[in-house]
Amino acid sequence: MKLLYMIKDRILIYALGIPIWLFLIWKGEFYYTMFILICTVLALGEFYSITENNGAQPLRWMGMVSSVFIADYYYRRPDIILHEMQDGVIAIGGIILIIILTCIWELFSEKENPGQNISATLAGILFIPVLLGTAIDLRQFDDWAGTQLTLTLVLAIWACDTVAFILGTLFGTKKIFPSVSPKKSWIGSISGLVASLGVFIAFHNQGWLGDYFSLKDAIVFGIITGCFGQIGDFLESSLKRDAGIKDSGTLLAGHGGVLDRFDSLIFATPLTYLYVHFLMHY
Repeated sequence: MKLLYMIKDRILIYALGIPIWLFLIWKGEFYYTMFILICTVLALGEFYSITENNGAQPLRWMGMVSSVFIADYYYRRPDIILHEMQDGVIAIGGIILIIILTCIWELFSEKENPGQNISATLAGILFIPVLLGTAIDLRQFDDWAGTQLTLTLVLAIWACDTVAFILGTLFGTKKIFPSVSPKKSWIGSISGLVASLGVFIAFHNQGWLGDYFSLKDAIVFGIITGCFGQIGDFLESSLKRDAGIKDSGTLLAGHGGVLDRFDSLIFATPLTYLYVHFLMHY
């Protein structure tokens, strides 16, 4: 009975969230970029709240301003390739500027624990906007290549999360990370990985993923999404447990915060981004 209630609860969230997200993926361009930017800013704010529970005083404004510039960078320059010097200079120069400004501001603020404050500020920028921002680039790639990679990735993450939850709750006995996430089991995690692979392979076989990708690519994407998406979930659980909190935020009443909903994307999306750009040479 409890399982049915929890499933009903998740279905309600998905029924509200999936159509909006799918619409924004379909629209792409500015609309999708703004959606990811808003989610990034909210998730970063929740991350900083977690670090504040551990005594840090991150520079929130630096993180928020950096999020805007990073989102703009991913939106305007989706063709980042290693040999393109201009893109490399802009990216590295931006990172250097963020680090220097953060350190200088912290120096003159005279707060306690400056090292912890700087670390929390920069960790948040690297963990949220830099990693999650790659979702913007992948959507730009879809327009260029005529693919549906972003759509498939999001559906694969939802499938992984749902199947892992249901089968893990019903049959999971041996826990995978009891010290981090006591309810997650090996059966749940493996079934989630299989579900993710199934979505990518099905989309490829039906031609919905796009002609640009082979079956091998679809399998790699499925493994990245199913495996590393769950690792992102475990990492966020570890951060919350260290801070002594259950949810990252309260925006989604009863379902935690934005970071709780996007933790799987934080690892799955950038690794997919790296595969597309540097192994497929897009």
